[in-house]
Amino acid sequence: MSTWLVPREDLTPNQLRALEISPSEHRVVLGAPGSGKTLILLHRARHLIDLWKIPPDRFHIFVFTKVLKAYIRSALHLLKLPDDCITTFDSWCRNFYQTHIRGPMPRNGKEIDFQEIRRRVLREIQTNMFSKPQYDVVLVDEGQDLDTTAFEILRAISTHITVCIDHKQQIYDTGSSEIEILSNLKLRKRNITLLDAFRCCPYIVTLAAELISDPEEKEFYINQARTLQTEKETPLLYIAANFEEERQRLIEILRARQSKGEKIAILLPQKRQVYGFAESIRGAGLEIETPENMDFTNAIPKIMPYHSAKGLTFDSVLLPRLVGASFPRVSESRISRLLFVGITRAIKWIYLSTCQRKEIAALEKIMPLAARNLLTVQRGLEGLGQGGIPPDDNGPKLPETDDILDVL
Repeated sequence: MSTWLVPREDLTPNQLRALEISPSEHRVVLGAPGSGKTLILLHRARHLIDLWKIPPDRFHIFVFTKVLKAYIRSALHLLKLPDDCITTFDSWCRNFYQTHIRGPMPRNGKEIDFQEIRRRVLREIQTNMFSKPQYDVVLVDEGQDLDTTAFEILRAISTHITVCIDHKQQIYDTGSSEIEILSNLKLRKRNITLLDAFRCCPYIVTLAAELISDPEEKEFYINQARTLQTEKETPLLYIAANFEEERQRLIEILRARQSKGEKIAILLPQKRQVYGFAESIRGAGLEIETPENMDFTNAIPKIMPYHSAKGLTFDSVLLPRLVGASFPRVSESRISRLLFVGITRAIKWIYLSTCQRKEIAALEKIMPLAARNLLTVQRGLEGLGQGGIPPDDNGPKLPETDDILDVL
């Protein structure tokens, strides 16, 4: 049974207000990481189905990633919602294209061109025989990463739309700002802001806040924290001497967190890194689940790219390979947003690691927290203790490469 879905009776007044808000017009719910946006969407689906007596084929939940779809599906049965009520938005568009437009899928080189598929789907809906909406209700998670075309499609296929957003977690340049989303839905302002259900502990909130550039937004985010700091365990930044040491340290940390009975995620900047690390972890005798086989009803650690982790929560999150080569041609502002998303997947504890002289610039933003005892910084090959790796300059040398995962 899923453990992340909070029963309706245990929701905060603010969350209850969000899920019960009238469907008389489209609704936009703003919430920071951990405020319960995904939770609200599921309970709101059940609420609106019961309110309007909606049949199973007349409502739908759209998410951004297949991993979040699997995560949500692990809890659908608790609210008696059907498994097929949820898809990623682009999967829905692809199915629509195959059913109503047919022909070869548009491609950009070897890759499927999902932007072009969206445009053709919208054109088909607007010019063909679709005289009435396909759904009574659609609910959308991570709406900030959908573009204008996506919102035009949503307006065309559903009588009512509820969308949850957090612009601080927008990691795709093709996404939409809050103003654009409100304009697309013909609304003057957001309907509700989730404030009182912040799940992240204060250490994690403080760490993530350092990645927010706007001072007012940063202060507002920090002030939303409601969770008490019960365990005095600060986030840890480990600066390894080389990749092999970083990898070994990650495995030691993973073992230590598993011994605490925690739910753990390892997040990496690139998809190709996921499988190299998964192989190393399994080689060390530990279980790990990759995106194609994740089961969120168990406590086996998960490993995935940042993008796949949107909307998920874990007790501890481990963020290795924070080196320049992991983020080719990625702007500093986007790197900060990716780190913000990664850090805020954690409820209790965060581990970050990099290699000396290869650190990403974004780490400089969090380093001052060490002087305030809000971040622990450890360096490799210094006899760190607490599970650290002892110095061993006589060990095997690794190939010189910007990213050793290329040779794994």
